[in-house]
Amino acid sequence: MRIQRLLVGLLLAGAVALPASADALLDQAQKLIENEQTERAYQLLRQDYDQRAGNPDYDLLLGIAALDSGRPTRAVFAFERVLAVEPDNARARAELARAYFEMGENEAAKQEFTRVKDEAIPAPVGKSIDKFLSEIDARMAAARRRVDVFIEAAAGYDSNANSATDSSTIAIPAFGNLVFTLDNTGREQDSGFFSLAAGTRFSALLNDGENLRLFGSADIKERVTVDATDFRTRIANGRVGLRYNFGANAVHGSLLAQKYYVGGEQNRDLAGVNLQWLHNYGNTTQLSVYGRFLVHRFPNQRARNVNETSGGIGFVHLFKANGDPVVFGSVFGGQENELRDTRQDIGKTFVGVRLGAQYNLNRRMRLVGNLSYQYNRYGAQDPLFLEKRKDDFIFVRAGLEYDITPGWLVRPEIQYTHNASTLPINDFDRWQALVTIRNQF
Repeated sequence: MRIQRLLVGLLLAGAVALPASADALLDQAQKLIENEQTERAYQLLRQDYDQRAGNPDYDLLLGIAALDSGRPTRAVFAFERVLAVEPDNARARAELARAYFEMGENEAAKQEFTRVKDEAIPAPVGKSIDKFLSEIDARMAAARRRVDVFIEAAAGYDSNANSATDSSTIAIPAFGNLVFTLDNTGREQDSGFFSLAAGTRFSALLNDGENLRLFGSADIKERVTVDATDFRTRIANGRVGLRYNFGANAVHGSLLAQKYYVGGEQNRDLAGVNLQWLHNYGNTTQLSVYGRFLVHRFPNQRARNVNETSGGIGFVHLFKANGDPVVFGSVFGGQENELRDTRQDIGKTFVGVRLGAQYNLNRRMRLVGNLSYQYNRYGAQDPLFLEKRKDDFIFVRAGLEYDITPGWLVRPEIQYTHNASTLPINDFDRWQALVTIRNQF
């Protein structure tokens, strides 16, 4: 980052200087920027955003302050407003190129730097741009094959580690409402826990046009429940697929697999295929549509085996507002078809919705949260409770993410799960509080 700012210092000299101003606010902000007090400059300028946004001199200073205080997305919006009014503003275009560079938008950065270089600019400025372009070329070459690895550790408290009812007794209608006492494994158990996880993801371009990419990932997570020892879990995931980009669109298909263990024993195998189409509307909105087919296999309870078909539509939107708020959501539905006609109570249809948001408090810290709701309706009466199972499942998560250093993140969060079921044995609440530390390199 320091090297980049030194380089851009040459770029911003002479021919692309800051505008002269008789405006007290802009003069104060300009002095703060020149003294590298960019956070103070940004906060000062943000106070008049509603009144001044659209004024090129104001937007240029706001963009520079946003960029140098670690808000490149906000900077892009500001510089684009300048260029909409003054398309020949070399300073705004140079800063826009730098903003794209810091966001990792290599193609866009290269395009804007090249346009600035085509202008009549001093030789030192051209040399500075050449250094940026060389680094962009190196980035793009590295991006043809990329491998990322992460490690993660978490610890916390779980009020219901086995997702079970809090009732100690259950009446079974199939036995004339005879009351049975549940053992510990069938009742809610709270526990402290810790977990360890590691994984990798890779991608590689497969053609010179840079529109066809092979991608994949693999990870494993072990969760140890200190008190409820029977519910220690291990989950391993793998995925491989192809992505094809064309214009503002992308389609990708992938094969996925999962193994899930509870208490040291294999509980479920999952495998399937996922197809997805994505469309970008400008720099702020993405829409998607997906379809999925999965097979769920339970080696020790084969009556529970099902095939799942599902699909949904989703969106992601970045607001042009302070904190760069992002909202995302989807609606989905599908069906799990049982494999044994004698157990139609295993199969179900389901519909649901997911919503989430992120808000940047500053360059290192952000609030995150999401909410999901799913309605499940099963295909036949349960053989013990003599009624069809229906569930209203709710999951809520809220947390804070803090970037300790580049690559290191800490995330304290709270999670709440509630399943309201017509079958009392499947009705439960669950709270979790945990802190996660993650390193990606």
